[in-house]
Amino acid sequence: MPKMLVVTDAETAIGFRLAGVDVLETTADAAQRDVEEVIASDRYGLVVVDESLVNDPVKAMERAMRGRDLPVLLPMPGLSAAFDHEADAKTYMQQLVRSAIGFDIKLD
Repeated sequence: MPKMLVVTDAETAIGFRLAGVDVLETTADAAQRDVEEVIASDRYGLVVVDESLVNDPVKAMERAMRGRDLPVLLPMPGLSAAFDHEADAKTYMQQLVRSAIGFDIKLD
């Protein structure tokens, strides 16, 4: 059965690992090459790629995917796209902590 892989940065990788998903941590400089290697490996049926690392990953991988049905490449917005600035990220994290443990903590 084909597996799923998420190609993302180190920060985002933690959450996917906690969910039991295979993760490939990479950087923007190495992401293109890393995704091409994953495609060539035939180990995954679905590869989710952080858009902040590879702009338009499906188009960027068209050549590597030519004549292949798998893996399916799924672009995913990165964490930075979810927040306009750092204050939004802190507020979001505080809300997560509040819902998990029942009280507020100060994040610096």
